[in-house]
Amino acid sequence: MQSHAQRIRKRRTENPESCFLCGKHGHFPELLRAAVVRPDLAAHIAKTREVAWQPEGRVCQACLGAGRTERLLERLQRERGRLSALDRDVARRIAEHESIVMENEFDPPASFGERVADGVARWGGSWPFVLGFLGMLLVWTAANSVFMHNRGFDPYPYILLNLVLSCVAALQAPVIMMSQNRAETRDRRRAESDYRINLKAEIEIAGLHDKLDHVLHTQYEEMIELQEAELDLLEQLVASQRETQEPAK
Repeated sequence: MQSHAQRIRKRRTENPESCFLCGKHGHFPELLRAAVVRPDLAAHIAKTREVAWQPEGRVCQACLGAGRTERLLERLQRERGRLSALDRDVARRIAEHESIVMENEFDPPASFGERVADGVARWGGSWPFVLGFLGMLLVWTAANSVFMHNRGFDPYPYILLNLVLSCVAALQAPVIMMSQNRAETRDRRRAESDYRINLKAEIEIAGLHDKLDHVLHTQYEEMIELQEAELDLLEQLVASQRETQEPAK
């Protein structure tokens, strides 16, 4: 004997249905009952597609995802005035349940020149470089002034030393700037990632508020219906008791 769930699953498999919006054929869970879609989302999809919503029909996940994306973009447009490409990308990823932070987003593969620039910047901004450079200057000046009595290869005022320092500064500055530009790019990507995460959290919280309001409203309507049904039953009981009491009199 087959259970009720197995019979339902078999019936869905044997009888494929189609989405009344795009005509796509499929089975559950690719196709959902249109009656279970939230009324505000259903109204938005029906308005944008210019079709009449059919609660007894089926709707596919792709149409629901597109409707959620359009609804998120409309909400962001209403709240912010205009949308950037980043806002649209975040709304699309939220609707399609994709990850907001991409892999290797902060540290993409570096080229050989970028690795060299990072190494020079790390070495040039360290105490070993500063102390070693000071030691070289002391050895240079002492060798020419003290040991060679100002008759060495670079006597006072150390013209060759000034040329070497100028060349080192001229080469080191652009290399450090390249490393700083790369670090700035990483910081900008981190800031964009933080913005996407905060925007996603804001949208998700707003969506949760809407869902809670919908659940509370639905429960309130169900409670009213139950109370009306109870009142009808009470009236029927009172009427039946009166009918049974009248013949006894």
